Amino acid sequence: MKRNILSVLIALASIGTACAQETQFLSNNHCLYRIQQKDKCLLLPVQESAEMSNIKVIAGNKQMKSLNVRLAMNKVDYYVPFYLDEFNEEKTLALDIHVNGNYRNDGGISTFTCWKNIKTAESFDTTNSEQYRPLYHHTPAYGWMNDPNGMFFKDGVWHLYFQHNPYGSQWENMTWGHSTSTDLIHWTFQGDPVQPDAWGAIFSGSSVVDKNNTAGFGENAIVALYTSAGENQTQSMAYSTDNGKT
Repeated sequence: MKRNILSVLIALASIGTACAQETQFLSNNHCLYRIQQKDKCLLLPVQESAEMSNIKVIAGNKQMKSLNVRLAMNKVDYYVPFYLDEFNEEKTLALDIHVNGNYRNDGGISTFTCWKNIKTAESFDTTNSEQYRPLYHHTPAYGWMNDPNGMFFKDGVWHLYFQHNPYGSQWENMTWGHSTSTDLIHWTFQGDPVQPDAWGAIFSGSSVVDKNNTAGFGENAIVALYTSAGENQTQSMAYSTDNGKT
């Protein structure tokens, strides 16, 4: 899974506004970023050569999710969207950010250029007009992809799940991305319906259309089996009653 990866250029972010958020630096490699305004997405500045930052998303006193991003240290290579609309019901939201490595000699995380460049926006540009992006083969709207997973055909639509890192162009944050097509040439990105959870990252698997409700989740439910990669690798199951979107 870690070999033969396909790196793709990340779509440029749509015009956003600089954030007037609250950043509390707790040490040379640890800070809290409190989100006070909730537009649709937070545009995170990425630098390919930067150390990895682990980000825990905290609502109240509960960790909602975690992700790894190479936050820009001294230059911005591109932006990735962190969608905030899934947390609309939460009154408070904070990012607990810990950067790998030791920064005692350069001022630490507080000197990173990412704090001056984080933006909010109501949309993220996925027009994908890069010169070298393939036009015939499937590529993700943004981020990194690897092997196809859980492909199925239903009601005239082809569904493709794929190994996806939504937050960079290298292997990380293994998630199932989801794209659909009616002709196997033109694809529409449908988001990331199977995301890392308490059991681990989402590795490879398969899915079927359960026409006869064999599993008990409903007639024509989509049932997926995949590997959860936590401390050990275990097998997990997910199901969908909305044609695989959630």
